[in-house]
Amino acid sequence: MVLACGLSSYSASLFHLLNHAFFKALLFLSAGSIIHLLSGEQDIRRMGGLAKLTPFIYVNMLIASLALAGFPFLAGFYSKDFIIEGGIAKF
Repeated sequence: MVLACGLSSYSASLFHLLNHAFFKALLFLSAGSIIHLLSGEQDIRRMGGLAKLTPFIYVNMLIASLALAGFPFLAGFYSKDFIIEGGIAKF
């Protein structure tokens, strides 16, 4: 985001900021759902086999994690790609 602003590509920076915010919020909401499901338990050693118990939350966390990592064909990939393209075009 800072790189895009430095390259005067404010639209790419804002696009990346919004993507990052929405997918990070999805991760926090999913983590809160898991903690609520387990009655406030926050010890990771006691959280096992939740993918079978909560497949919807599992899929949400998987998609959000892949998008934040920049997995191809997800929104995070395109927002990072716009910033990289802008940097290559300037130089």
